[in-house]
Amino acid sequence: MSESSERINVIGLRFELFVSDVAKTVRFFQATLGLNPPEGHELEGYVPLSSGVVTIGVQRPDGLHAGHHFSPANLAGPRGVGVEIVIEVEDVDAAYLTASANAAIHGGICEGIKERPWKTKDFRLIDPDGYYIRVTSLRAA
Repeated sequence: MSESSERINVIGLRFELFVSDVAKTVRFFQATLGLNPPEGHELEGYVPLSSGVVTIGVQRPDGLHAGHHFSPANLAGPRGVGVEIVIEVEDVDAAYLTASANAAIHGGICEGIKERPWKTKDFRLIDPDGYYIRVTSLRAA
């Protein structure tokens, strides 16, 4: 191990999604995964959505400076191409029942739940902007 890597202690992970309609995205994640903004938080601008140790920030890209990586040209195609967001849940069957009942109503897609050869069970969500989310059980021991 290098000297510099010995000093790094990662303590969490948050990520941000640049979306076309913040309120619609908030409703999607609330209805499908129970991720919620802080009580009383406005559903515009930047909105953090949390549950447990997961926080997803959502915002529109129009307020970013001209040279930002997420320029209109870079965001012209489907969002999240090449990235799979993985969220682990305690009860994947219960999460699937909730997500599958609500995804389409809120502009997204919920794919079927499956047992995987790597000893997990999961399903996939595609949010209204096309971000791809795998919701999974913990790996069996």
